[in-house]
Amino acid sequence: MPEYGKERVVALVDMDCFYVQVEQRLNPALRNTPCVVAQYKTWKGGGIIAVSYEARAHGVTRNMWVDDAKKLCPDLQVARVRES
Repeated sequence: MPEYGKERVVALVDMDCFYVQVEQRLNPALRNTPCVVAQYKTWKGGGIIAVSYEARAHGVTRNMWVDDAKKLCPDLQVARVRES
Protein backbone atom coordinates (compact mmCIF):
# COMPACT_ATOMS: atom_id res chain seq x y z
CA MET A 1 0.00 0.00 0.00
CA PRO A 2 1.49 3.38 -1.01
CA GLU A 3 2.17 6.02 1.60
CA TYR A 4 -0.44 8.76 1.85
CA GLY A 5 0.52 11.68 -0.42
CA LYS A 6 3.14 9.66 -2.30
CA GLU A 7 0.85 8.32 -5.02
CA ARG A 8 1.76 9.30 -8.54
CA VAL A 9 -0.88 10.64 -10.89
CA VAL A 10 -0.32 10.89 -14.63
CA ALA A 11 -2.89 12.86 -16.61
CA LEU A 12 -3.20 13.67 -20.31
CA VAL A 13 -5.24 16.66 -21.36
CA ASP A 14 -5.76 16.90 -25.12
CA MET A 15 -6.20 20.65 -25.42
CA ASP A 16 -5.75 20.46 -29.18
CA CYS A 17 -9.11 18.77 -29.49
CA PHE A 18 -10.74 20.73 -26.65
CA TYR A 19 -11.43 23.83 -28.76
CA VAL A 20 -13.00 21.70 -31.49
CA GLN A 21 -15.22 20.01 -28.90
CA VAL A 22 -16.36 23.43 -27.66
CA GLU A 23 -17.38 24.37 -31.21
CA GLN A 24 -19.09 20.99 -31.68
CA ARG A 25 -21.08 21.57 -28.52
CA LEU A 26 -22.15 25.01 -29.76
CA ASN A 27 -22.97 23.63 -33.22
CA PRO A 28 -24.11 19.98 -33.05
CA ALA A 29 -23.96 19.69 -36.87
CA LEU A 30 -20.15 19.58 -36.49
CA ARG A 31 -20.21 16.49 -34.26
CA ASN A 32 -18.71 13.29 -35.68
CA THR A 33 -17.38 15.15 -38.73
CA PRO A 34 -13.84 16.11 -39.71
CA CYS A 35 -13.65 19.57 -38.20
CA VAL A 36 -11.05 22.20 -37.35
CA VAL A 37 -10.98 25.52 -35.59
CA ALA A 38 -9.19 28.20 -37.59
CA GLN A 39 -8.24 31.78 -36.89
CA TYR A 40 -10.38 34.38 -38.59
CA LYS A 41 -7.76 35.32 -41.20
CA THR A 42 -8.85 34.10 -44.60
CA TRP A 43 -5.39 34.06 -46.23
CA LYS A 44 -4.87 30.44 -47.32
CA GLY A 45 -8.12 29.69 -45.52
CA GLY A 46 -6.73 30.65 -42.14
CA GLY A 47 -4.39 28.92 -39.74
CA ILE A 48 -5.67 25.80 -37.99
CA ILE A 49 -5.43 25.97 -34.20
CA ALA A 50 -7.38 22.81 -33.23
CA VAL A 51 -8.21 19.54 -35.00
CA SER A 52 -10.91 16.91 -34.37
CA TYR A 53 -10.00 13.24 -34.19
CA GLU A 54 -11.98 12.65 -37.41
CA ALA A 55 -9.84 15.23 -39.25
CA ARG A 56 -6.61 13.84 -37.77
CA ALA A 57 -7.45 10.50 -39.40
CA HIS A 58 -7.09 12.26 -42.79
CA GLY A 59 -3.69 13.71 -41.90
CA VAL A 60 -4.88 17.18 -40.90
CA THR A 61 -2.72 18.76 -38.20
CA ARG A 62 -2.56 21.93 -36.16
CA ASN A 63 -0.58 24.80 -37.75
CA MET A 64 -1.66 23.82 -41.28
CA TRP A 65 -3.47 26.25 -43.53
CA VAL A 66 -7.14 25.38 -44.11
CA ASP A 67 -6.60 25.36 -47.89
CA ASP A 68 -3.90 22.69 -47.51
CA ALA A 69 -6.00 20.67 -45.06
CA LYS A 70 -8.94 20.62 -47.49
CA LYS A 71 -6.68 18.93 -50.05
CA LEU A 72 -6.27 16.08 -47.56
CA CYS A 73 -9.89 16.13 -46.41
CA PRO A 74 -12.34 17.73 -48.88
CA ASP A 75 -15.29 17.34 -46.43
CA LEU A 76 -13.50 19.32 -43.72
CA GLN A 77 -15.76 21.63 -41.69
CA VAL A 78 -14.20 24.87 -40.41
CA ALA A 79 -15.24 26.76 -37.31
CA ARG A 80 -13.72 30.22 -37.21
CA VAL A 81 -12.71 32.27 -34.20
CA ARG A 82 -11.38 35.78 -34.04
CA GLU A 83 -7.71 36.32 -33.42
CA SER A 84 -6.88 37.69 -30.02
